[in-house]
Formats: sequence, structure tokens, C-alpha cells
Amino acid sequence: MRFGDVLVVHDLSRFGRNKQEIKEEWEKLVEDEIDIVVLNMPILDTRKYKELEGIGQLVSDLVLMLLSWMVDEERERIKTAQREGIEIAKKEGKFRGGEKKYHAGATGKDKVIYDRVVQLLKEEMSVMDIHREVGISRNTIYAIKRRLT
Repeated sequence: MRFGDVLVVHDLSRFGRNKQEIKEEWEKLVEDEIDIVVLNMPILDTRKYKELEGIGQLVSDLVLMLLSWMVDEERERIKTAQREGIEIAKKEGKFRGGEKKYHAGATGKDKVIYDRVVQLLKEEMSVMDIHREVGISRNTIYAIKRRLT
């Protein structure tokens, strides 16, 4: 972007993950005399304050600080809720994902695939070659391999 361009973003959070990053990015753009328009916060439109000079800059800075603080707080709330959800899932034994599809007690097609993977691992075939032959992910093959040892 160059002097005189207008940057249009949907949300202030696009400038960074926290209020410091948002503030730094905003200041770089303003310093380069690039106008900024935040669509979901119409008060953050630097084009509106050009004729007000000092007062306009003050209003823009205050609004930016307030709204970037709100974005930062929202991110912290989301992280806290996520952390709490993970703790609950761990207590319920659900954090590591669902039941394994390919295992010694599997039935039907899943058991056939599991047995073939085990056989090929015992023959010391590479995980990549097993993946190509059987058609399951390498991570699944590695998980089966870990359970065997």
C-alpha cells in the first residue's frame, strides 16, 4: 500500500491478535498516510477526521484504543472458554478424540485393514508404502505402530 490508498477491513481484529499488535499495525498505516476503514465499526474511518486535524486524531486514537481493548478482551474470553472446555473434556476422557477405528477388537472391514497394517509393519514395510497400499493415513499407521510396541 502507498500514500493515499484506503485499506478496508471487515473487523479490527484483522490487524493483530492483541491490542498491542493492533495499535502497532494501525500506527504504521497512519504514519504512511494510508486511510483505514473498519466496516463493522464505522466510527473507525480515518477519512472522516482529516479536516479536524488534532481533534480528529485524538478521537480516532481514543476509539482505536477502546475498540482494540475490546478485541483483546474478547480473544481472552474465547481462550478461557476453550481452556475450560478442554479441561472438562479431559475429565470426561474425550480430549484425545473419539474411539479408534482400526484396533485389535475392530470388526468387519476395519479389522481386515487393521490386520493388514499389522502384518505389513511386522514385515518392516515403510509407513509410506503401507499408506499407499491400504489407503489409511500415515498418522493412523503410526498410532497402530505405537500401540504394538
